[in-house]
Amino acid sequence: MKLLNIFTAVCVAMSFSFAHAQEEVSKSSAKVPVATGKYVTGGVLASTLGFGIGHGVQGRYADKGWIFTATESAGLAMLIAGANTCKEETDAYGYKETKCSNGGLAVVGLGVLLGFHVWEIVDAWAGATPVDSGVKAYILPDPKAPGIGLAYSF
Repeated sequence: MKLLNIFTAVCVAMSFSFAHAQEEVSKSSAKVPVATGKYVTGGVLASTLGFGIGHGVQGRYADKGWIFTATESAGLAMLIAGANTCKEETDAYGYKETKCSNGGLAVVGLGVLLGFHVWEIVDAWAGATPVDSGVKAYILPDPKAPGIGLAYSF
């Protein structure tokens, strides 16, 4: 019963954040100009770590980054809470079996975590646009080892 109340509270909180996100989208659906270094760094951090970190690097945390922090944290909390109800039991014949009393919460938590992380990755790369025109990439020979290296400046 306690987990059902927690799940209901999380769903209500997510619906409020989704409603706020819809208001923000209608206000500003244009791409945000971001320096190229921040664009690339934020995109990589959003793609790997998540939780709104990439949006914070890009300077867009107040717009959308907080949504990913809140919802991915809630999804992770549900995943952990659901996984903590699992126990390994041994039957009379010596076979081990894992039983979860609230495995559905873990599945929902994983779905929320993955769904919002995918949305975060797409938004980090598509919601901003790099503005520096001085971006340069060079292919340089490496004098210490055979082969070439890549130099990237912004």
